Amino acid sequence: MNNKPLPLQGVRIIETSDILALPMAMSILGDMGAEIIHVEYAQRPNFYRFLGPFPEGDPGINWHDRSGAFNGSNRSKKSFTLNLSEDSGRDLFKHLVSISDIVAENFSARVMANLGLDYEQLKEIKPDLIMLSNSGYGHSGPWKDYVGMAQVIEAATTSHLTGFSDKTPSKAGQSIMDLVVAWNIVSAITMALFHRNKTGEGQWIDHSMLEACTPIVSSPLLDVAHNDKYIQRNGNRHNIYAPQGCYPCKGNDEWFVLTIKTDDEWGKLCDLLNNESLPANKYPNNDDRVMNHEEIDNQIKNWSKNFSKQEVVEKLQSMNLAAAPVNNSRDLLLDKQYKYREFFEQVDHLEETNIGKRIYSGLPFNMSKTNGFIQSPTAPLGFHNAYVLSELLGFNEDDILDLEDDEVVSEYKSGSEVQDMRVGNMPAGYKPASPSNQSLIDRGDVRENDINYKKIIEEF
Repeated sequence: MNNKPLPLQGVRIIETSDILALPMAMSILGDMGAEIIHVEYAQRPNFYRFLGPFPEGDPGINWHDRSGAFNGSNRSKKSFTLNLSEDSGRDLFKHLVSISDIVAENFSARVMANLGLDYEQLKEIKPDLIMLSNSGYGHSGPWKDYVGMAQVIEAATTSHLTGFSDKTPSKAGQSIMDLVVAWNIVSAITMALFHRNKTGEGQWIDHSMLEACTPIVSSPLLDVAHNDKYIQRNGNRHNIYAPQGCYPCKGNDEWFVLTIKTDDEWGKLCDLLNNESLPANKYPNNDDRVMNHEEIDNQIKNWSKNFSKQEVVEKLQSMNLAAAPVNNSRDLLLDKQYKYREFFEQVDHLEETNIGKRIYSGLPFNMSKTNGFIQSPTAPLGFHNAYVLSELLGFNEDDILDLEDDEVVSEYKSGSEVQDMRVGNMPAGYKPASPSNQSLIDRGDVRENDINYKKIIEEF
């Protein structure tokens, strides 16, 4: 951490969001100094609050503040609970907009207009307002009202190229598209801020998840447009050069990935393998290697299975060959490259959450003058109600009690009071299921149970 001014200090953003993409984008902007006020209502909270993983597998009575999925994408923010379905709630929202710089929302295309809170109406209150609306397909066109989620967007853009040719199209691991969208949102907002700083003009950003993710397949799109050629999904192989693949190493479920692009790299690989069956002059050009990919793969496998993935990668990288281990989550947390660059950050959560210290991903860049970092742990639901209502909007204590009684604002509760709180449409006292590690292993969702996991935090 440092006390240097951050580039977005003084910028206030009002966020109304759900799931992952927009929340993650706002956390990034918060890490860089923006004040993010996350607006949600206890009876309609972010869906990620219902998901795990929960610390030590225990949701607790305050489960809605303990979800790893939610806490991982909502740091560096203030939490304010506001019921936008009430006229007085919308009036409060407009008041907050009038003293803010940016509104960011990811409702479906019609919601903000129906609430009277779309850009055309909000800019009457704040003429230089920047407003970002993130939706699956944008706010125009025949798909504007379609529901969009990360895997749906992935299917519509890249899944035809993910997986093996004789299998169904595949999802690419975690919600990669949400993270692609998040960084596109960060770019769009910072460009709009740059424009406003030069001209004084605000604007509306109509952001489409579909369009944000389409450039991932730019080369296949060009092949269709220029060559009428439809590239087939090809597993871990490349459609132009060879060899490229994922190969086994010594140990259980241990792998590495290798890419060879040039004849010179091919010669280096053959020298390293030192295999009489695979001299460099056997397949001297790329076309030969593509045609004989299977044989080459087998020779690489026969070599790599004798070494750990770290040993294999060190041997290849010592010859300037592109290779990397297939890391699991524990590998990442312990990796010396991340440690050297201080990418992971340890965050101590507020005492009332009973979460303690946890490790989160930081920002993927180091800035020499204005380096960002996680400003604060994810706030409990409604933790900053008093700050927003009293300090920003000027309400006194009696006014706030009236707003709570009228269910315009959800009362912030902590300690034993939390068990009387209704979150979503769940009854007071509800606690989401948290499957045991063994049950997750039995159904194939978890590979193994690491009983020493706490040492990672203790030794961080």
